[in-house]
Amino acid sequence: MNDDFGATLRGFRARVKPETVGIRPALPATRRVPGLRRDELARLAGVSEEHLKRLEQGRRRPSRAVVDALAKALRLDRAEYSQLCLLVGFAVPDVQRPARAARVPREITPPAQRLLDRLTDVPTCVCDASWTVLAGNRSWTEAKCGGDAPGRYERNIAWRLFGDAPTNVVRSPEYLTGFKSSVVADLRAALQRYPADPRLRDLVTDLRTESGEFARLWSSADTGGYHPDRITIRHPDRAPVLLDKDVMTIEPGDLRVVVFTTPLPPRAPCRNAISG
Repeated sequence: MNDDFGATLRGFRARVKPETVGIRPALPATRRVPGLRRDELARLAGVSEEHLKRLEQGRRRPSRAVVDALAKALRLDRAEYSQLCLLVGFAVPDVQRPARAARVPREITPPAQRLLDRLTDVPTCVCDASWTVLAGNRSWTEAKCGGDAPGRYERNIAWRLFGDAPTNVVRSPEYLTGFKSSVVADLRAALQRYPADPRLRDLVTDLRTESGEFARLWSSADTGGYHPDRITIRHPDRAPVLLDKDVMTIEPGDLRVVVFTTPLPPRAPCRNAISG
């Protein structure tokens, strides 16, 4: 945990230009490090340089007050501040949302069930906030969009995505990178909302332990945002099926409804009716 915190903190420090935080350039004009020097950040945050060095080396756990001071000095946005807090196990109160349950909701709500019942022609499944599949319609089952991963997290999409579980779902490198980034950001946000959920915390801990790629993305500030997704399902006895994937969030229940549809053909270019 502290190693990840230190690496993330160093990354944030490296990207901050001294002039943006009120530090005037001094000789020599060419700085030997990108961004802020360690002594500059320590001075801005009101901590000793030695303490900051130990934090960045993973040899000391910061207090909540120090995390707050570092975030302020680095001018982190709320998502980045939340990331630092989560790396050391601090919950971040979300003043924009009403209080939620302590644990991830794992019940299919009536609105989600209605969507499953009505979207019969396209593969559709419902996941909780940890990306564990709770239910799917017949089209989803027949299309084999899921493919269970053996073990404790057998129905978890994140575990299958970053593990070695067999799958018949193929993505291009671009779509795979985007989807992995989205899932990590979603799990980070879920852990912020449900810090007391033991199953969610165990999932994240095991993913960070078992997957170096997940651990790297978890410590990165470059995840999040919308990423379009497209998959190809390969069957041993049928032609490959190309599907676009869209995700809708359903409230109440904090559920994700995942819908797979056939891509629309590209539109023909419009011709100008006026010539000359």
